[in-house]
Amino acid sequence: MKYKILIVDDEESIVNALTRYLSLYDYDVVGVTSPEEALALVKKDNIMVVISDIMMPGMSGIELLAEIKEFNGMVQVIMATGVVKIENVLECLRLGANHCFLKPLDDLSLVKDAVDEAIGRLARWEELIRSMVKRKG
Repeated sequence: MKYKILIVDDEESIVNALTRYLSLYDYDVVGVTSPEEALALVKKDNIMVVISDIMMPGMSGIELLAEIKEFNGMVQVIMATGVVKIENVLECLRLGANHCFLKPLDDLSLVKDAVDEAIGRLARWEELIRSMVKRKG
């Protein structure tokens, strides 16, 4: 199954760079600059992997993470921040983020590796659920 990846960052240049980079690997990627728009897309478009900035105007990435996980705990969320605060990183991990990267994102291959890991985790859960349904049926 091909999963949709959502990039959300208030800096359009980062959204564009990550979207272009991940698209090179045949991922289905969409990018937005508004956390509110990102949350609406997660709820509407069955997006299962999100890469989000932590510090954004309005809704923070931490608030977005909490809302996403409340809506669907299976959504895999990767966080990034240019403002290094250990409290933010720990809160993201406590809320269920898969990874937290520091900006600038100098090595985008690390982001791709995190996306691959998230997709692998989703695939393993789907396989487990399929096998359970098969056994029950």
